[in-house]
Amino acid sequence: MFPRALYQQPVLVRLMVGLALLILPAIAWVDYQQGYRFAAAVEAIAAITLLCLIPLIQPLGVKRAARLILLIMFALAALGSVEKLGSTPNFAWFAIMPFLYIAVGGLGLGTLLTVAHFVFIIACYLLFGSEVVAAIDTGTWIQVGLAYFTAAGLAAGYEYMQLQLRLKLRALADHDPLTGLLNRRGMEKRLHELTGFLRRHEIAVTLALLDIDHFKRVNDEYGHDVGDAALGEIGRELKRLFRESDYIARWGGEEFLVALTHTNLAEAATVLERLRSEVSGLESLSVPSLTLSMGAAEWQPNVDLSIALKQADVALYEAKQTGRNKLVLTLAEGEPEDKSSWSFIPERDLPADHQLGQSSS
Repeated sequence: MFPRALYQQPVLVRLMVGLALLILPAIAWVDYQQGYRFAAAVEAIAAITLLCLIPLIQPLGVKRAARLILLIMFALAALGSVEKLGSTPNFAWFAIMPFLYIAVGGLGLGTLLTVAHFVFIIACYLLFGSEVVAAIDTGTWIQVGLAYFTAAGLAAGYEYMQLQLRLKLRALADHDPLTGLLNRRGMEKRLHELTGFLRRHEIAVTLALLDIDHFKRVNDEYGHDVGDAALGEIGRELKRLFRESDYIARWGGEEFLVALTHTNLAEAATVLERLRSEVSGLESLSVPSLTLSMGAAEWQPNVDLSIALKQADVALYEAKQTGRNKLVLTLAEGEPEDKSSWSFIPERDLPADHQLGQSSS
């Protein structure tokens, strides 16, 4: 049961347990047998330290805990090397430390500590171990360097592949495969990240919900494969019209959500009306005469995200109830300065039979 339970732990915990229970005690025993009492004690302390740090990973957070672990291990590795300046550099430490640094600290911090460790050891030998430097031939030093940087290269290569895999899996988890847009999960993450930025910088953000009118009829008349093609085509139109700084998601079914950053309600109205007009006139779509109903709300810095989304949904509901193929705008708080060119609705609660993200078609 223990190996299975250990396998289910985070990578950082598994790495620390392996070093503390297997590798470091083995190195400490070898050093003790060779007469390096101080180095053996340091390695034993390092193993105990790693085990003691495991309970701190969760309260500190993985990032802070990783940095703390790396700094402690760097210091212990440096101390353990001091006693050995009278002999050939320890190949065991040179093989282990790059993997530890890069596996725990990532490519950036891990590579920095890997190079710093190597430079530190070489500097110590040049300053305090001149007799050893003179006694050891050049080929041995080359072997030491190759051993260290081979281990570093393998660790960096493995970490890079893992990073690319994590990014790919994250992209798959956060994106809708049909349209290539963010899915609901991915959009919620981006919006929560945007919440803090909005409050710190008080930028203008408009949230717009877009719904394809009578989409159920499209699936019934043309089939779901044609409906899927139409969704993909609408997704491409959205990506073409909006900026890279805007967030676009398939919010659910035939409904899309757009967060227009650095864009107030008046500016958003121009862009959204252009989109509505262009889509209704497109002849290249798999389904002719598709139209969009839209509801948009300006997200104020002092307004909660859920309220802004609710108001955009209320505006969308109003657009669908009053004829479809139109844009309705509202503020999540207060009223617009100029309502002459907008369809504006006051704040009100959603109807009992209408839930956020599940508007009827």
